[in-house]
Amino acid sequence: MKYNFLTYIILMFIVVFSSCSKNDGDTQKPEILIDEPFDGQVLFAGDDLHFEAYFLDNMELKSYKIDIHPNEDGHDHKSTDDEGEWSFQKSWDFEPGQRNIQVNHHEIVIPSMIDGVAIHTGDYHFLVYCTDKAGNESWISIAIEIELP
Repeated sequence: MKYNFLTYIILMFIVVFSSCSKNDGDTQKPEILIDEPFDGQVLFAGDDLHFEAYFLDNMELKSYKIDIHPNEDGHDHKSTDDEGEWSFQKSWDFEPGQRNIQVNHHEIVIPSMIDGVAIHTGDYHFLVYCTDKAGNESWISIAIEIELP
């Protein structure tokens, strides 16, 4: 009887630990393909920004985020003069069950003035992040330029 009980306990441990394998989950990052804006595109203050992208995942998409900020100071993002500098950050959720979707909108408006000061023109980073339902994240960065009309 002792032998059968011990065998039962060992079998339970094997079943429990083998079912906890991390290889069963979604580990693949989503893909992002941006049509607009394109790398190096010049955009104008006061206009809306046309955003068009495709998001793909092997299981299920969760959300995407757009982050736009100045690139005047290289990659350390430490600016001594932030007058007129514009930055934008917003997240959107996908409807549940989506594995691939095209997003096309004009929700982002580039202001011409920031606190009464003309917008800082020049190079900006345009980053898009995408997260899937399992928490895997990918991102893509392009360079855009903002000018006055």
